[in-house]
Amino acid sequence: MAKESTTIEVGEPSTVTKSTSHEKKKGFVAAAAGGGHKRGLAIFDFLLRLAAIGITIGASSVMFTAEETLPFFTQFLQFQAGYDDFPTFQFFVIAIAIVASYLVLALPFSIVTIVRPLAVVPRLILLISDTVVLTLTTSAAAAAASIVYLAHNGNANTNWLPICQQFGDFCQTASTAVVAASISVVFFVLLIRMAKESTTIDIGESSTVTKSRSHVVVDEKKKKRFVAATAGGGYKRGLAIFDFLLRLAAIVTTITASSFQASYDDFATFQFFVIAIAIVASYLVLSLPFSIVTIVRPLASLPRLILLISNTVVVTLTTSATAATAAIVYLAHNGNPNTNWLPICQQFGDFCQATSSAVVAASLGIVFFLLLIVISAIALKRH
Repeated sequence: MAKESTTIEVGEPSTVTKSTSHEKKKGFVAAAAGGGHKRGLAIFDFLLRLAAIGITIGASSVMFTAEETLPFFTQFLQFQAGYDDFPTFQFFVIAIAIVASYLVLALPFSIVTIVRPLAVVPRLILLISDTVVLTLTTSAAAAAASIVYLAHNGNANTNWLPICQQFGDFCQTASTAVVAASISVVFFVLLIRMAKESTTIDIGESSTVTKSRSHVVVDEKKKKRFVAATAGGGYKRGLAIFDFLLRLAAIVTTITASSFQASYDDFATFQFFVIAIAIVASYLVLSLPFSIVTIVRPLASLPRLILLISNTVVVTLTTSATAATAAIVYLAHNGNPNTNWLPICQQFGDFCQATSSAVVAASLGIVFFLLLIVISAIALKRH
């Protein structure tokens, strides 16, 4: 009887040890597989950043060199057009140069994600900073695009005549720079999308390893994990409530921006603004159920991921519409003597006031969207 008792006491720990070792191996294999996938994403991230550096440097350089002098002149006047004749193009050059500098400074973080594919903090830093820089890139490209469109087509309602018939090479160069900047916007969207996918893999791996180990953990550790999960759920519920309130505020600002009382149909850019912001407001209303789900189920990751991806797309649309409209509003206030585009706000003061208010309201919407993206990213990271 004593021997049998001894055999049982020795055999049970041995069985548990083997089971624990087997589960640890499964967890290690799962983590290694996820790490390989993430390293592949990190390498693609690095290559995309190199391509984006080339595109942004090219866009800024092309716009900076945009200049044309007509072959005829008078005794007192020479007909010349350059990027520095347009404040919007000056903003474009500075903003895209800042974006290119950021991309160079972000390369070490991208390299860290290759060397340490399971590291979360570098990816989170890149995700948030890429989103902010995306808005800067989009605003510069959209504002410049609105002026290029005006240079090509003019506006008969304000007597702003097209200038590209006289300065064809200048307009062609500026258009090329805008196209290059738009391509960099696509690169940033891809970079953000990959960062989000990596975050999702983190969640999946974490849950897999947790489930595999849960068969061999003692009751005390289960209790500790339950307490930690409960605390994390409370924190995430707080973030979800803040997310919901921000969405309500963004709905108010976007509806206000898209319903300003003015003759917006006299300007193609303003028509785009009204349609785009109306789409954004509709999206915000449709996204409320997902936000409510994150409040009811604060540990659910799929609704947060859906909101994070859709918020990024919508903030790009909001930024492009706001920046393009702001460029025209600035022109309406100040004019451009180099192109004989005269200011119109002295005659149409109420109109300019309404459009300026719409731009301010839409700008607040952009701030709200950036906060929503940061909240979703932090919540997913803490999962």
